[in-house]
Amino acid sequence: MNCSKKILKFPRAKHGIVILIDPPSYHYHKNLFFDLETPLNRDNTLKANFDLKECLEDAGYPVFTADMYDSIFENYEGCVFHYWSFGATSDRALNFNCKAIKKIGVILFEPPIVKPNDYKRITQLASSFEHVFLHNIIGDGYQMPVKDFSSKLIKFYWTNKNLYRTPEFDSNIKRAAKIALIAGAHFSKATPQNGYGKRLAAIRQLGLKGDLDLYGFGWRRIQIRSPILSAFWLLKLWLAGLKVEKPVKKFDVYRRYDFSLCLENMSMSGYITEKIFDSIFARCIPIYWGAPDIEDYIPPDCFIALHDFEDIESCFKHCRSLSTKEKESYRLAMDRFLKSKKFQKFAVGVHGYLSDFYQVNKQKA
Repeated sequence: MNCSKKILKFPRAKHGIVILIDPPSYHYHKNLFFDLETPLNRDNTLKANFDLKECLEDAGYPVFTADMYDSIFENYEGCVFHYWSFGATSDRALNFNCKAIKKIGVILFEPPIVKPNDYKRITQLASSFEHVFLHNIIGDGYQMPVKDFSSKLIKFYWTNKNLYRTPEFDSNIKRAAKIALIAGAHFSKATPQNGYGKRLAAIRQLGLKGDLDLYGFGWRRIQIRSPILSAFWLLKLWLAGLKVEKPVKKFDVYRRYDFSLCLENMSMSGYITEKIFDSIFARCIPIYWGAPDIEDYIPPDCFIALHDFEDIESCFKHCRSLSTKEKESYRLAMDRFLKSKKFQKFAVGVHGYLSDFYQVNKQKA
């Protein structure tokens, strides 16, 4: 059911605070950012938002998407509205100024290659918000604020809840000794130096030979933004007979493969998204490229580092040479990691930070 057709509820603001969360796109407005029934909830990616809203409201903090402000203001007159930008553009975050608004935090989920303007405005964001959450606070990939806002900059962890991994895997499902790549079709920003270009290179070098299976959206149509390149790849995939399935659950894809290709959009310290975790949850060995400091967060025996090889072909040659025992050692290392304190930082992620910020856990204790 579409959230806009649901009866809007107004939980009591026990602390005189209403929380407004501004999502990355208008598609998530009208509280769809927390709706598990919307088609936008592919692969249950909105579950962390749903859980956050539920736990905060249980503690007496009503939560709405920021676009709902005009619809709810009268019901909460006298309250302070805490505004959090969850990936909204910097323009929107800076210009969201209404009565009784207090700007608490802005989270830059996307890297500079995706939203360069957000990083050009970090000084402005730090001036307007109490906290600015970044993948790193050392200036890798962006220029540090002109003024001394170091106390406002906070390193955040991408929320990676273990939603699908079960204690036992179906032993009847045989893993293919190939690479699975789950990626949308992106062409306009692709260069040999970034993740977009490296994915295309992997498809060209391995996918067209049958060593890599591609899953994702946008590969079977001509795109307005990149008509020539998208048409070129559509024809190339068709001539190679490479089918591109649309994954329903990443877990169900990865559990059928020995290896997955996990390439971030760009290389930047601390920029570690859900890609490698989706693979680890399914005990599928990740081939990783992205954060140069990845080993500070995930033990090196959990993945194969692409930067250790000349190219993807030599990396796959190494993968094929691994014995059953060696592959199992990677999976055992993943199991250990998921039970460790290192993983807990990602399991709770930035959503957990909000719970701690409002001392929800302490109130329930």
